[in-house]
Amino acid sequence: MRTLNAITTKTAVAVINRRDQLIADLCHDRDRGSSTVETIIIVAGFAGLAFTVYLAVSGKVHAWINKIPGASGP
Repeated sequence: MRTLNAITTKTAVAVINRRDQLIADLCHDRDRGSSTVETIIIVAGFAGLAFTVYLAVSGKVHAWINKIPGASGP
């Protein structure tokens, strides 16, 4: 009976340890590379926002310059 209990206990401990290791590996691998993708998305978003602001400001600046007498040349 002691031998059966010892084998059962060792097996249970080995299974629990293996399960914990698999969970740790899955959690670690799942997140790998996501920071790169998130960074690319954020940079692309800010680039799009900057381009939109540039277009808006550029149009206003050109309109103001065109209102200045003599700004368009002789």
